[in-house]
Amino acid sequence: MLVLTLALLASGLSVVARDAAPTVTPGVRLSSLDVAPVVPGAPAAETVVESAIGAVDLPVLPPVPVPVPVPDLLPAPAPEPPAQPAPPPPAPAPGEAARIPLVPAEPRLATFAGLSTWVDLYDVEISPEEQAARAAAGGAQAIFVQTGRFSSPADIHDPARLGRLIEAAHDLGMRVMTWYLPDHLDPATDLRRAQAAISFTTPRGDRPDAFGLDIEAERLADVAERSRRVVQLSAELREWAGPDFPLAAIVLPPLQLDLRPSWWPGFPWAQLRPFYDVYIPMSYSSFRGTDPGTTYRWNLDNILETRVRTGDPNLPIHMAGGIADRLPHVPAFVDALRDGKVLGGGLYDLHTTPQQSWHPLRALRAE
Repeated sequence: MLVLTLALLASGLSVVARDAAPTVTPGVRLSSLDVAPVVPGAPAAETVVESAIGAVDLPVLPPVPVPVPVPDLLPAPAPEPPAQPAPPPPAPAPGEAARIPLVPAEPRLATFAGLSTWVDLYDVEISPEEQAARAAAGGAQAIFVQTGRFSSPADIHDPARLGRLIEAAHDLGMRVMTWYLPDHLDPATDLRRAQAAISFTTPRGDRPDAFGLDIEAERLADVAERSRRVVQLSAELREWAGPDFPLAAIVLPPLQLDLRPSWWPGFPWAQLRPFYDVYIPMSYSSFRGTDPGTTYRWNLDNILETRVRTGDPNLPIHMAGGIADRLPHVPAFVDALRDGKVLGGGLYDLHTTPQQSWHPLRALRAE
């Protein structure tokens, strides 16, 4: 992350009617025969019927039943009440920004869902407990903390500080992704240090929730060999960590590589995809401009172009924006993440995030 920051500074760069039922009146003509009316209570004797052949004595028949009149129409059913509109979403709580619709993350990738913040090796002016408290107060749901770099004196740069931060973050309900910056000059060291970041255990037994490999150093001048080594390192890490441990590729923003092709020509976007669950572009728009339009387009275009270059239109992405204290139009960054359909995002880094930036950033919080 810091390598990218320094390099960018240098470049400036959805009536049914019934038929009426017939009625019958007693003593009227029913057919071609006249039927004499039946007198209630009279002795039954004979019924004489006049017909075309004269008078004929017929046996007494039971009276013709009189049908009960049926109304022409049944009452119409009562109309259903009109559908009620869906209730509006609840208003944000005080200090909350209206949340944007993020792409849901599967439970295994919860570390990358919502709002994050970053801590690197140089953020030591306040205690780990204060760092966790500041991040939680701002609404962060995950802290991405650096464990070391190629020049660190040991595999874990400061184990005591790292352990305190992981425990404090977990105590406040946040997840932790550890990350490491390799230079690809010593593959064995890079692998060992990345493994140490994944397997790190605090004194009380807490572990990181995810790991990210920071892929940006250009110290190895042979670019083809650099690409080969980062792919090999990624394959070894995935095999060692297993298929379920969440791994992220922290990558250079594709538009920046277009502006400075010599940084990493032929960057292995697609070759790295099988080994990582999530890509995190370091999309620092403040180096390109700080107006709302530049902030929006730079971040959205980097999201879209990362998916194009990996060949995965549904690539899960978590965005790193910034630089935090040089990003005056944070809502434009949030809008780009909404339109880019990402898992979440945050600004680099915790220590440089102005107090007033946290309110719009809270729109990135996952449910």
